[in-house]
Amino acid sequence: MDENKIMIVDDDKRIVDMIEEYMKLYNIKTLPAYCGKDALAFIDDTIKLVILDINMDDINGIEVCKKIRKSYNIPIVLLSANATQYDKVRGLGVGADDYITKPFDPMELAARVKAHIRRAEEYNQNRIYDKPIKFDNIVIMRNAHKVIKNNETIHLSNTEYKLLLYLVDNAYTALTRKQILYNVWESDIYDESVVTTYVKRLRNKIDYSSDKEKYIKSVRGVGYIFEAEIE
Repeated sequence: MDENKIMIVDDDKRIVDMIEEYMKLYNIKTLPAYCGKDALAFIDDTIKLVILDINMDDINGIEVCKKIRKSYNIPIVLLSANATQYDKVRGLGVGADDYITKPFDPMELAARVKAHIRRAEEYNQNRIYDKPIKFDNIVIMRNAHKVIKNNETIHLSNTEYKLLLYLVDNAYTALTRKQILYNVWESDIYDESVVTTYVKRLRNKIDYSSDKEKYIKSVRGVGYIFEAEIE
C-alpha cells in the first residue's frame, strides 16, 4: 500500500506541530504549509488528504479549498474557530469533506483523517463495476470515478461521489438520513444535518433544472429517495 501522506495548512505553527505529532502515532506522513499560497504550491498527486485552516491571512481556507477542488478529488478537512451552522454549511458547500471546530480533540481528528483516507482508497482500489450508469443526460463511470452531464465532467468530492452512488444503487427506495449517514460516512460521530447539506450540494451539481427535486427527492418524515430510469 502506498504511504499515507497528508498536508496540514495553518498559519499557526503550534497547531501544525501538534497535528504532526499525533499523525506520527498512525504512521501518517505530513507535509506542513503555513499559508494558502504554499498549500497550492506544494499540493500534488502524492497527497492523500488536506487539513486546511479557514482563517489565514494571505488566502483564506475557503478560497484554497475551491482551488484544490478544481484539480483534485482528495478529502479536505476544514479547521475553524467558527462554530456556527452557517460557517459549517459554507465550508462544506465549497467542496470540503469535513469540518472540525477549534479547539478540537487531536485523537478525533486523527480518527477522521484515517476514515477519510480509507474511504477514498476503497473507491480508488476496489473498482468492481465496469458498466457505466446512465440516466437522462447523466453518465456515472464507476471505474473512472467520474460523473458526466451533457458531455461535461461534474467535479464531485469523494464523499459527494459516494453519496450519489449510494442513492443510485438504492433507487426508488426511501432512505432515512441515519441510513445514509451510516452507509456513506460509516460513522456515528456526525450529525444528520450533514446529510442534508451534502444532498443540497449534490442537487446543485446534478439536479439543477426547472424542477428543484428532479432526481433526489425529499420524503417527508423519512429522508430522501432517488428516482430516475437507470439504463
